[in-house]
Amino acid sequence: MSDTEHRPNPTDATTVSGGDGAAGNAARASDELIRAALSEVYDPEIGIDIVSLGLVYGTRFEDNGMLVIDMTLTTPYCPLGPIIQTQAHAVCSPLPGVRDVRVDLVWSPPWDPRTMASEEAKLELGIY
Repeated sequence: MSDTEHRPNPTDATTVSGGDGAAGNAARASDELIRAALSEVYDPEIGIDIVSLGLVYGTRFEDNGMLVIDMTLTTPYCPLGPIIQTQAHAVCSPLPGVRDVRVDLVWSPPWDPRTMASEEAKLELGIY
């Protein structure tokens, strides 16, 4: 795997039943809609949303309607990681076509706000 590929760790995955979305060939939420929903989830310690921080590495649908979110945390030892995962489930489960939500915590590449955060987040973090 290259340095830019992500390696989900199955032991870091959390699955919850989603909303009333249908699986299969039903209309599915776009990446833009999913990221908009995830931008409502804030890192409680930093006060910036997880999309702007660059913590969301990617999203995809599996054939059964499972929305998989590949994301990282600011540190592998983040004590608020479970809260962030639960909030990601809550905002994504009612989206169109979502039957279940699974958050895979990814540690490669390691999070680096200098290269992964939005310009607005960098300003809030004091990174110039």
